[in-house]
Amino acid sequence: MEAFWRGQKQWVLPLTIVCFVLGGLLAVQVRTRQLRGATEVGRQTSALVWMLADARAQLEKQKDETDRLRSRVTDYEELAASEKGVVGLMRDELRNGRMALGLVPVEGPGIELVLDDSTMHTGADVGGQDLFVIHDVYLLQVANELYAAGAEAVSLNGHRLVSGSAITCATRLIKVNDVAISNPFVFLAIGNKDNLVSALNIRDGFLDFLRRLEFKVKLTPKDQIVIPPVAIAPTYEYSQAVTKETGR
Repeated sequence: MEAFWRGQKQWVLPLTIVCFVLGGLLAVQVRTRQLRGATEVGRQTSALVWMLADARAQLEKQKDETDRLRSRVTDYEELAASEKGVVGLMRDELRNGRMALGLVPVEGPGIELVLDDSTMHTGADVGGQDLFVIHDVYLLQVANELYAAGAEAVSLNGHRLVSGSAITCATRLIKVNDVAISNPFVFLAIGNKDNLVSALNIRDGFLDFLRRLEFKVKLTPKDQIVIPPVAIAPTYEYSQAVTKETGR
């Protein structure tokens, strides 16, 4: 009998150790799942909070725009209540339309940008002479960047750029609105001068590219500049305004 209990004691201790180890592993596994679940819930909560904040910002922006439009409609209704108001309203709309078409000169703050050919020496291994002269596509790129930066009116060598304006190349001549121009090329742009300067001087932007090739680039902010009207007013042969009378 004593030998029997001695044999029992020999496996009780290892069995106890195994039970403790298994219990510890089980506790670790349960805790790990809890932590994973908490982490996943935290991520989902963060995403939902961000989405909610973004939705609130968009809603607030839409509310502000709605309030602005309602206020403008109210102003129009008040002006339309009197003959004088109607005349003033029509005058303002006509003035805005004439400005958009470039039919009148405009003035305001903005920038002056002067571009000219590069001072680098030419060489066959870098593309020859054409690489170091101003091309029409360069001027188009600058005009696009000005409009993208918020320019309200732009001219090139005294020629107003409006919808339908073209900057083209004919042999070795550059034309604006079908009129030949020569270097230096001078852009005038009306708008927020700080925004225009920052946009044009952006790192790795187009002016940065021209400066690296030693093109002459002079960008100057101006408190007041004047941009002339278009020389020839745009005409419309096929386009017609949509009105109630036409039924379209």
